[in-house]
Amino acid sequence: MTAPQTLTTFAGRELHLHVSGSVSASLVPWWVNWLRFTTPEVIVNLSVSVRAATFVSVEALRALANGEVWLDDWDAGSVPRSWRDGQSGGSECFIVFPATLDTVMRLAQGRAESPAHMMLQVTGLPIVLADVIPAENEVIDHWRGVLLKRPNVSFAPRIDTPRAIDRTATTSGFNLPGALAIANEAITESRR
Repeated sequence: MTAPQTLTTFAGRELHLHVSGSVSASLVPWWVNWLRFTTPEVIVNLSVSVRAATFVSVEALRALANGEVWLDDWDAGSVPRSWRDGQSGGSECFIVFPATLDTVMRLAQGRAESPAHMMLQVTGLPIVLADVIPAENEVIDHWRGVLLKRPNVSFAPRIDTPRAIDRTATTSGFNLPGALAIANEAITESRR
């Protein structure tokens, strides 16, 4: 029997989770609840893509989070003004959780089609992508490599997980404790 692993929590004071549209988004409320339980002093802000709202409601996340929660749409009335400066309240980092293939490719191409994407394009704060990319190939590797040229971008460590559709084994970066560990390192480095 192996010893249980210690889950990494966020060492900062405030963070921002951007939720993009994948079935994995339906698990974000559980993770936000876990984060709030394990580190109640941390302020959790969230932006939710229009596609993610298919899998998780903004209202549910507002009930769980203690920071700003907004729909990532130019026409949404709840979008805070801080996104224009690459900020989200007093967040010290951004975690894209889950980061779909579409989100990874849009960010790599420099596209800013929504307030959150614009915020992620212009920020100097650490960004950790917890990707849920369904396959690997040269094109995906290329766009991941383009993003990694930015000094403030990292990917969460991959973990073994079952696929949502057929439950076969795969690996995924949908790993909030791993993303938090990377974020903690980046924040510590930026404070030096």
